[in-house]
Amino acid sequence: MSTSEARQKIGLGVVLFLSLVFGGGAGPGLFTDSLLQAAIVLAAAFVFTGPSNLPASPVGIFFLLATALAGLAQVVPLPTWLFAGMRADVFMQADDGTGFRFVSLGVGRTLEAVAFALAAILFALSVTKLKGEHVRGLLPFFFIGVACNMLAGAMQFSMAENASLQSWLPYTIKAGLFANVNHFSTLLFASIPLIVYYGLFVGRGILMSLSIPAILLILLAAGSRAGVLIGLAITVLSFLFLAWRSRVGTLTSAALFVGLGIYSFGATTKFIGDLDPGFGRMEFMRTTLEGLKENWVWGVGYGNFLSGYGPNERAEMIFRPYVNHVHNDFLEVAFEGGVVAMALMALYLVLFLLRMRHRLDPLQRAAFLSIVFVLLHSSIDYPMRTMAIAVSFAMLNGIYFHRIPLFRPPSRSETLEVSHNGETLYAPIERPKVADPV
Repeated sequence: MSTSEARQKIGLGVVLFLSLVFGGGAGPGLFTDSLLQAAIVLAAAFVFTGPSNLPASPVGIFFLLATALAGLAQVVPLPTWLFAGMRADVFMQADDGTGFRFVSLGVGRTLEAVAFALAAILFALSVTKLKGEHVRGLLPFFFIGVACNMLAGAMQFSMAENASLQSWLPYTIKAGLFANVNHFSTLLFASIPLIVYYGLFVGRGILMSLSIPAILLILLAAGSRAGVLIGLAITVLSFLFLAWRSRVGTLTSAALFVGLGIYSFGATTKFIGDLDPGFGRMEFMRTTLEGLKENWVWGVGYGNFLSGYGPNERAEMIFRPYVNHVHNDFLEVAFEGGVVAMALMALYLVLFLLRMRHRLDPLQRAAFLSIVFVLLHSSIDYPMRTMAIAVSFAMLNGIYFHRIPLFRPPSRSETLEVSHNGETLYAPIERPKVADPV
């Protein structure tokens, strides 16, 4: 292990930790997000210019270029006739007489949104260039960041039910170090598969035994309905998916399912009451779909949901609290980016599923579970609009789409050393073949 390669891992790990601590805001124009994006670029530059014989993932390279081009297409002047019949009339009224217009209703917001997305993709691409041992080395940085949020959340929830903290950060802290309790819950439940992996395959059973009950209790205290339900489901699936071929003691298994039973009883109390009042997520989605029907080709511009949503609102649904997001990231991105954004999202899901055809090691299976549940939560909320979740999601994708297996040796007597791309890996003696690259 060279010193330079270790420093690359540390650079990415520090940025990951800082994102979890200072990237909990979901509003536009946050100076903390700008600083974190600059830090990602610096860390990624160190990875790409340093000594490494691992090529970057072609999937990551493609999405980095595609996202940049999709954003660029929205901020360059295009002939007005291209928009005829493909954009809502309300957005076609203003004409400066030049015969050209932008796709984006707000160029500044689009540039900001595209920079946000490119930073996350660049982080994922940097992870794919690290060797397996360094990829695993990112997990402690992630766990420390999660622990800081858990500690902050536990302190808040012990003081008051709705504790809000004003600080020097450009957003109000409401749960953990996040401005939104649902996004705080996303971080917690997304960490569960990685903690289970660490407990079962890295020999950190005590960490797993203490962390998972603490996460579930904090999810209950946070009160996010989706977080409570997903936390329960992802814990069960993590053990079934990862521990199927692992040696888990009978006592440990029994304690786990007793704890989950108690937790599920507490979780039911969070679902009493009206899940979606008249002015709720279903109304947001209906209004957004109306706007999408008129702007499905070009969209309204990344980051311009507010500008595009207003003209489609029904008069009786206009209140002092305004709708800042549709609470469905897929629908919102489609509304903002049009057919190009929809094609890129569909392509990602196809590649994500096709990756399952290749042999995955336990860490990649854990990343798979976390990605799935973050995507599920994104269908009823907008967690990836926060830098903390976006960078965590990028790390998970970097692990999942990594081109080499990330084996960890269970024991010297049960493994065979093999060399791959200059790194020593360990494969079971029965099957010493290294998985084919993606």
